[in-house]
Amino acid sequence: MSLSSVGAAMASQIQSNVLEKVNVSLLKTANNQAEQQTAQLLASVAPVVSSSSGSLGQHVDTYA
Repeated sequence: MSLSSVGAAMASQIQSNVLEKVNVSLLKTANNQAEQQTAQLLASVAPVVSSSSGSLGQHVDTYA
């Protein structure tokens, strides 16, 4: 194996490692953005207001 082929293989491996690190970084950024957007969406949803009727939701009508 010549030194030029070893150098080319090492350069290729280094490039692959750099690309992998960039991809992981981009994935983390995308996950953080999705998490922030989800938190904002959940915060924007109006809370459910319970009705004043005390029996609402207490009985289930069934018909045969």
